[in-house]
Order: sequence, then C-alpha cells, then structure tokens
Amino acid sequence: MKKVSLIFVLVLVLSLPQIVYANMAAPKHSDIGSSITFEKNDTISVLSEVLDITVNGSQADIVATYKMKNTTNESTSTQAMFLSPNVENSSVNIVVNDKDKSFTVESYGLNYNTEIKTNDWQYAILTDDELARHNQEQTVDAITFDMNFTPNEEYEVIVSYGYSLGGYPDYDFDAKRGEIEYYLAPATIWKDFSNLTINLYLDKNMPIIKSSNLEFKKVGVRTYQYNSNTLPEGNLEIVIDENWYQNIFSTLRSPYLDITLMILSPFILIGLIIVVFITWYIRKRKKHTS
Repeated sequence: MKKVSLIFVLVLVLSLPQIVYANMAAPKHSDIGSSITFEKNDTISVLSEVLDITVNGSQADIVATYKMKNTTNESTSTQAMFLSPNVENSSVNIVVNDKDKSFTVESYGLNYNTEIKTNDWQYAILTDDELARHNQEQTVDAITFDMNFTPNEEYEVIVSYGYSLGGYPDYDFDAKRGEIEYYLAPATIWKDFSNLTINLYLDKNMPIIKSSNLEFKKVGVRTYQYNSNTLPEGNLEIVIDENWYQNIFSTLRSPYLDITLMILSPFILIGLIIVVFITWYIRKRKKHTS
C-alpha cells in the first residue's frame, strides 16, 4: 500500500448492505460496491481504551485494549468491526473476556471517509478486494468478530496484530520517515467513551515524533504518551523521524547528494569567493589602520 494508515473502528454493524440507506451512501462504483451502516449503540459503553504502538524498523506491533460494559439489565450480543490497512492475518489475535475469539479478515477499498450524517447513525462505503487492488491508497482490511454480554457485564477486549508503517521507513537516507494514522472519531457511536491512553514506543532508528495532531508527552527513552478523558477531535496522525545527528549522516548517504552538490557547486564557489574577498579586505583595512 502506498500510504499506510492505522484505522480503528470498533462498531456495531447494522447490515451489509443496508438497502434503505443506499441512496444516501451510494458508492463511487455502485456496480461492485456496497454500503455498511453503523448504528448508534445505546447499550455498550467503552470505559477505557489503551492503545500501545511499538515500532520496530518499518513494522509496528499494535495492541488495543478496551474495557467495555453492558449498561443494561439484559443480555446483549453485538458484532464488532476493526478496520486497519496492511493487516497480517497470521499475526491477528482477538481476546474477548480472557478468551481467544474467532474472527474473519477481508480486504476492502474505502471510498468515503466515515462521517456522521444524523445524530444516531453513520456509514462508510466499502468495496470488494478487486477494486482495492487498483486503488491501494484507500484499501483497508476489516477484522470482524462477535461480543456477547450478560446483564451489566464488564470485560476487556484486546485486538493485536502486526502493522506496516507508511512513509519511507526502510530508506537509509534523509527521506526516511514513518507515518501512522488512526481513526478515533467512529468510536463516538458507542453509548459512552472515556479514558483514552496512547503509548508510543519508538526504536533507535526513528526515535522522535516529527509531527502529531495530538500532544504527546515524552515519558521515557523513545517513549511518548497521550492521555485524555474524552475522545479528541479528529483522527490521530503521527510522523516519526530520525533525530538531528542521524539526519546529518542520512543526508551524506543520500543518492541525490552528488547531483545536489553539482547543481549547487557554482553557488558554493561564489560564496567561497565572497568569503575570501571579505576576509582579505578586512585584513587589508586593519593593516592600513595600524
């Protein structure tokens, strides 16, 4: 995938497809596409979410831990969908209430950003994997599994898998960087959401956060953390990079360095001549004054 983003949507799936909303959520390629409508869940609350992102080279280990609760006095069952690009099927693991859970993984093309159209539902347009192969920038993998709650039951849901960074994490020159994008907004469809913690563990190859739309605090060596009692506005977007001295050596390793120096050489030469002239002039004036 050209651009890799980390997308999480843990939601109640109303139907696939849902014909009643077809006109309101028409896909770009309606002959092969279908709409998925996500319904507002009024029974299940997310008490907390801890997202651990551990970067190792161009890969990352992702562990998302949710504490969820059935807020009613009745038993309930719901289907959850977790969306992320570049999911390695062999590394996916789902644990619900301390038990391994079966799941399915399918690839789709995401034609529209998930958006809220009314107060009680939202939708995303997913198309089949054939289209996804032709439009890899908008490809996502969907991990689907079931959750069953007894009255007022509370337990943890853990989703873990391997993930490939976006950007150019494998480069060994100054263009090297890693990109992470994570959808936060769709979690608003649960009854309640609170206590978000994001832990970011970087490796020595890209040890700093170059940019982020959320304010992380450095809490240890190459370790950053974000805390919020509520969901922040927008989605998580992080760019990680080398530190300043690593970037110096990376620049020297750049395959474009020779060409750049060749282009800049006339300007460098002119600059050296100016420096030499100024130095000579200053020394001459000092001798003349003395």
